Amino acid sequence: MDRTTLAGRETSRIGFGCGRLVGGAGTPASIRLIEQARAIGISHFDVAPSYGLGLAENVLGKVLAGDRDVTIATKIGIGRPTNPGMKALARQILRPLLTATPALRQKLASKAQRGAARNQYEQAQVESSFAESLRRLQRDRIDALLLHQPEAGDLTSTLRAVMDRLVAEGRAGAIGSSTAADRDSVIPLGSVHQYRWSPSPLPPCDTGVTSIAHGLLRRYPRPRANDTISMARMAEAGFDPKDPTAWPGLLLSLALATTPGGLVLISSSDPERLRASVTAIDWVAASGKRAGFVEGAIELLHRVQTKEPSAASLPPIDRTQYIHPSNSTMAVSSRDSEEA
Repeated sequence: MDRTTLAGRETSRIGFGCGRLVGGAGTPASIRLIEQARAIGISHFDVAPSYGLGLAENVLGKVLAGDRDVTIATKIGIGRPTNPGMKALARQILRPLLTATPALRQKLASKAQRGAARNQYEQAQVESSFAESLRRLQRDRIDALLLHQPEAGDLTSTLRAVMDRLVAEGRAGAIGSSTAADRDSVIPLGSVHQYRWSPSPLPPCDTGVTSIAHGLLRRYPRPRANDTISMARMAEAGFDPKDPTAWPGLLLSLALATTPGGLVLISSSDPERLRASVTAIDWVAASGKRAGFVEGAIELLHRVQTKEPSAASLPPIDRTQYIHPSNSTMAVSSRDSEEA
């Protein structure tokens, strides 16, 4: 797996999004996910106080407590849900139903996210949340501390000063901002920008900013098997359309290629699916060294976008403005839940 740097530390270009980690009865399954991620070479983990019904940090800290070869990003701004233990138990009981009905699962997850307190950016709230995250993660330092989906008015001079102080004290390696929306919606802060991936034109040179992309696997549905043109284009891109891992492999390869030097998050509740998806990445294409791959994959996404009802609400892909990474001067050193 290709490597990059985050806050001055080497890490994997694929990160694991921890929004599906849960505690309680679901702890053993969550532990297996983390162990699988480490086994396949993932060394970056993205978490937040609100993830996993408020228990994801606990589980991650339990598994990675003695592992100093990983990087961790956590967040401030959205609080932990109330009664996490009861909610985790309810999720475990309802898991078969939620697995069979993805729409219901997404709706309930959205409601749980809205139920947590938001815009928690007062100095005392930031310091309390961060201290609790360190305790749960069993660490004295976090590699990246991000604002969790802030609004424009949240970024005050006081908040900037608090965040800068955490870096100066050595408790945070870097600070930044995250959004569930596209790159243009990031509230600029610090050296880490986390956003939902889309095949939009690369921005002007942004030296020193670590880009972390998420959300692509949920946003772009696999082409239908009877769409022979899309199937042929997948094959032309080097991915076997008969292979169930081909689509996530293609998307992850494309996201990596269009985020040069950056990280891409993936999340899964199935260790084997996680392994298969990461194994399917074409690292030559992901590095931008496979001629025609990016342009061909963009054309394929455009076709999927226009043919799939579930993608109809996506913004148009402007293929004429797309800049291939090999021609870009962008320099970057690097998913509610902000994940693939």
